[in-house]
Amino acid sequence: MQDIDIATYLRTKKVLVDGALEEYFSNSHSFFKTMYYSVDGGKRIRPILAIASYEACGGQDIKSIIPVACGLELIHTYSLIHDDLPAMDNDDFRRGKASAHKRFSEAIAILSGDGLFAYAFELFSKGKEMRDEKLAVVHAVSEVVGPRGVVYGQVMDISDSQQPYPKILRSIHLNKTAKFIAVSIKVGAIMARAPEDKACTLYHAGICMGMLFQYTDDILDVIGEKGLLGKTPGKDQASGKVTAPAIYGIDGARFRAERYAALAKQKFARFGSQFNILVKITDFVLNRSY
Repeated sequence: MQDIDIATYLRTKKVLVDGALEEYFSNSHSFFKTMYYSVDGGKRIRPILAIASYEACGGQDIKSIIPVACGLELIHTYSLIHDDLPAMDNDDFRRGKASAHKRFSEAIAILSGDGLFAYAFELFSKGKEMRDEKLAVVHAVSEVVGPRGVVYGQVMDISDSQQPYPKILRSIHLNKTAKFIAVSIKVGAIMARAPEDKACTLYHAGICMGMLFQYTDDILDVIGEKGLLGKTPGKDQASGKVTAPAIYGIDGARFRAERYAALAKQKFARFGSQFNILVKITDFVLNRSY
């Protein structure tokens, strides 16, 4: 892949994903509009990672990866809706606007999340082609977004009994964030029909990127940049949650974020120049300000 400007790449792929999402939520009954309220406005990191991995692994038909990429975004959005609920993180804003439970009601917000989660798997299985690959995608994603991944990570995150230990922090970051980032990269490889060992190796590289992502998220929460998008600056820190800055301080958290970035880039670079896009996305995650 020739050298490209990462900002242009991310913007172009986001437009592609946004257009597909708009289409998937059009011409349906009114509740689809309610669900789309929370989908609208995201950065689309997970679907972009799936597309980047698909193309780097030699995938030629972009139309085949789009439903899968969009399904990842729906699961991510469902998790955000539920995270924001009063019984969870109790956030009034998300993506620069009122959270779903503030815009509608708690009941509708819960049902919106449920609907998005189910609709994601409809998109994963969309069409009659590549059935083996789609089954592999469903297995890979369901494994990391349920009780062995995202859900378990959230359980740990809200637990009052968690102690501020590095081991616990790693477990929360790994399950709540890193596994989902990693599987986004893996499903791109699966849909490109990459060898299983290559898809698994990319997954492990993605774990490093996912850990980096959560470290930068924790740091941004403390320094207040997330306030630009409507989140409450420093809320996780003030609530006593187990975060990287709470354990290591800002400088220590930044050092570990840079270490995860270096590991991820090293692993992606081993696959050759066509994977430079994942190296560039890693740098983007490390240096992001939102």
